[in-house]
Amino acid sequence: MKDSTRQKIINYFWVTLTLLIAIGTLLVSISTISDMVRTRFEIWRLDDKIESLERKIEADSIFIKEISTSTEFMERFAREKYHMQREGETVYILEP
Repeated sequence: MKDSTRQKIINYFWVTLTLLIAIGTLLVSISTISDMVRTRFEIWRLDDKIESLERKIEADSIFIKEISTSTEFMERFAREKYHMQREGETVYILEP
């Protein structure tokens, strides 16, 4: 075998090996990037959910404070929500 033919085979081998390594690296990188993007969207979604729940906690805390300190508020809430009434009182519920 001639040296030039042997050299060409060696060059093709290295070029092929380099291409295989580059393609493998690219595939792993794409997979990793897609995982990163998916994770980032999940973080954004969870951050939005956390904010929503924190607002709900704040509103519920205000409600709890109001209902535990104000008997008038508690009575109004019970009457509206649970259709409660005082003894001897007649309540008419009008539904739209």
